[in-house]
Amino acid sequence: MFASQRKSRLRQQVEILGCMYAGYGAMMISRQMVTILSPALLADESLGFTVKDIGDILAFSTLGAMVGKIIWGPLADKIGGRLTFLAGIVISALLISVFGLQSRTIALIFSSALLYCAKSAGWPGMTKIVGHWYHPSTYGRVWSILSTSSRASVALGTLLFGWLLSLFDWRTVAFLSTGFSLLIYLICRFFLHDKPADSDFLKMVDEVGAGDEAKQKESAWALENQRNHPLHGTTLIQGVWIFARSTRAWLVVVMLMALTCAMAFLDFVPAYLMEVFKLSPSKAAMASSVMPIGSLSGLLGSILFYDKFSKIGLRNVLAATLAVATGCILTLKNLPALGLAAEWNFPVALVLIVLFGVMTSPAYYIPMSIFSIEFGGPHSATLVCLIDMFGFAASAIFGLIAGRLATGEGGWSSFMNLLIAVGAMATISTWLFMQGEHKAAEGMKA
Repeated sequence: MFASQRKSRLRQQVEILGCMYAGYGAMMISRQMVTILSPALLADESLGFTVKDIGDILAFSTLGAMVGKIIWGPLADKIGGRLTFLAGIVISALLISVFGLQSRTIALIFSSALLYCAKSAGWPGMTKIVGHWYHPSTYGRVWSILSTSSRASVALGTLLFGWLLSLFDWRTVAFLSTGFSLLIYLICRFFLHDKPADSDFLKMVDEVGAGDEAKQKESAWALENQRNHPLHGTTLIQGVWIFARSTRAWLVVVMLMALTCAMAFLDFVPAYLMEVFKLSPSKAAMASSVMPIGSLSGLLGSILFYDKFSKIGLRNVLAATLAVATGCILTLKNLPALGLAAEWNFPVALVLIVLFGVMTSPAYYIPMSIFSIEFGGPHSATLVCLIDMFGFAASAIFGLIAGRLATGEGGWSSFMNLLIAVGAMATISTWLFMQGEHKAAEGMKA
C-alpha cells in the first residue's frame, strides 16, 4: 500500500514538474523573441533601429514586467497557481504575434511591454504550485530544475528562431513562435493541477532520508512552518507590512537587483557580438545562445549540490561564483589587450560569456525562490513578485544607461565598466543575504 502511494505521488510530482518546465519555457521563448529578433530589427532599414532603440524597448518592457508583478502576485495568491500560470502562457503567446505586426517604434515598445507583463505570471504561479506539491527539503532541487527551463528554452529558442531568421523575415518568425507556445498551453491545460487532493501528500514518505540530524530537524521544521505558517490568517496588506519590516527581505531585494542587472547582459549580447565581431544578424543571434547555455550548465550543477550545502556553505559558494563571473567581464573588456591572435578573440569571448552564465545563474534563480515560499507562506506569490519588481526596476535603469553607454563615446568598453560594477555589487550583496539566512537558521535551531 505504501509503495503504491509513493509511486503515485512521485508520478504526480513528475507530471506537475514537466508541465511547469514546458509552460515556463514557452513563456520564456515568447519573452526572448524580442531579443532574438533584435539583430533583424537593427538590419531592417525600414525601421531605422539603433542599439539605443533596442535598449529603450528592453527598458520599457521591463517596466511592463513590473506592472505584471503587481497584478499577478496577489492574483496567484487568490486564484491559485494553475490558473495564473496558464493565463501567462496563452497571453504571452498571442502578444508575440502582436509584436510582429508592428512597424513603429512606439508600437513595438508598447506591445513588448504588454508581452513582458503577461510573462510575469510564470514565476508567481510556479511559486504557489511548488509550495503545494514538493517537500521543503527538495526546494533547491525543484527550483534548479525549473530554472533550467528558463535557460534551456532561451538557448534552444535562440538557436531555432535565430536559424529561422535566415529563412524567413522577422515577422514570420514571431508568428511561428506563437504557434509553438499555444501547443504547449494545450498540453499544460490538461495535465497541470493546482494542489494535491490529499492534505497529507507531503508527509507520505521521508524526503530527507538518511541525512544528518541537523538537516532532518531543519527540514521537519520547514514542513511544519509551511503547514502552520505565521502569516496564515493575515491580509495582503498585513503581509506586505511584515515584509517591509524584515531585514532579510530587504537583503534579498538588494541581491536580486544586482543579479537582475547582471543577467540583463543577455539582452545586449546579440548586438555586442554583431558590432564588436562584425557578425551577421542571424549569426549574432545564434552565437548569443552561449550565455543561456552557460546559465543552464550552472543550474544543472545546482540540481546536484544546492540542497546538500548548509546556509554558510551556500554563502561561500555563491559569493565565489559571482566573483568569478565579475572576473569574466573584466577579462572580456580587456580581451584586445591580451595579445591573442586575431582568430582567437571571438572563441575566447564566447567562452567567457559561457562562464559568466554558469557562475551567475544559481544565485539569481534559487535563493530568492526558496525564501519567498518559506518566508511568504500564504503570500508567497506576492512576496516573490515584490522582490522581482525591485529587480526589474534596477534592470530598467540598467537598460536605459547601458544602451546609451554602448552607443556613446566610450562604446562597449563603457558598457563593460558598468557591468563590472554590477558584478561586484552582486557578489557583496549575495554574501550578505546568505549570511543573514545562516543567522536566521541558527536562531530557528536555538
